[in-house]
Amino acid sequence: MPRTVDQLQTEMILAYLAKKRKPVTPDLQKNVFELKYTELEITHKFCTLCKTDKPFDDFIKNIRYKDGYYKHCKKCHYEVYGRDSHYKRNYGVTQHEYNLLVAKQNNKCKVCESDAGEGQFTRLVVDHCHKSNEFRGLICQGCNMALGNAKDNPETLRKLADYLDEYYDPRT
Repeated sequence: MPRTVDQLQTEMILAYLAKKRKPVTPDLQKNVFELKYTELEITHKFCTLCKTDKPFDDFIKNIRYKDGYYKHCKKCHYEVYGRDSHYKRNYGVTQHEYNLLVAKQNNKCKVCESDAGEGQFTRLVVDHCHKSNEFRGLICQGCNMALGNAKDNPETLRKLADYLDEYYDPRT
């Protein structure tokens, strides 16, 4: 007796589950038919932080999740992982305090005094001691990388300055 299309589809789904080494329980076998013909279009996702159903547009796309969207909605994500919480969590500085410091420094790097809007990077970054995590000030990305490459070692920076003085040509 020939198999129907429904039987073939059910067998294909069960074979796929077996290939993925998913246990095929009797309940699952009964529900396979229902799963195939569910006509409900999935348009919402449950946010695990605010515990509400929201449309997919309210979520950040992330291919690591089965449905292609991050587990938190955008609003919750930015509250937890946004710049303000990052500054507060890591340096003890809120976004408001950061903005006040930028204004106090006249939007200039604390080290080289270049404008924050010049060059490739437009934001001043939070400089901090990597040992004590103590906040030191706002500096440009270039100065931050120079400090990082010198491993925050003043002696290395002095040697670099001496090296530059030795070969410095004011004509260039």
